[in-house]
Amino acid sequence: MKKTIHEITHFEIPAKDPEKLRNFYANVFGWKFKNAAAQNMQYWNIATGTKHIPGVNGGLYKKGSQNQTPVNYISTTDLNESMAEVEKQGGHITVGRKEVVGQGFTAVGEDPEGNPIGLFESKSRGRFRTRGTQSQSGANRVKSERRQDMRADSK
Repeated sequence: MKKTIHEITHFEIPAKDPEKLRNFYANVFGWKFKNAAAQNMQYWNIATGTKHIPGVNGGLYKKGSQNQTPVNYISTTDLNESMAEVEKQGGHITVGRKEVVGQGFTAVGEDPEGNPIGLFESKSRGRFRTRGTQSQSGANRVKSERRQDMRADSK
């Protein structure tokens, strides 16, 4: 699992006023929104990229409580292993494994400082890229010797 690149693959933004936030993000960043409401939940898919410049897609939904905060979902090839590693490293899983029909599986937790993190295991994309290969978004990566260097980045 350590050689796999764990990219942010999806994000979610809770909104008190979804229309106001959709307008904000559309006008400031040019994001596109598509209504994807299901099961009595107000939800909009967000496309942040274009046909030629891929982006990380996400979702915006009607906030159910004041405590909801944005969540970044990080890719994993083995959700159960990643959930165990979160706990082992001092984090906490708050919402266990759940299926996203046709997409894969998610879990939500907190890092050791209480920041929310999401985990996503894709059903259809198979194994995620390893260093030096194409990203999930389809964007080609520039090959470099540095990319093969598994040491921690310098600060």
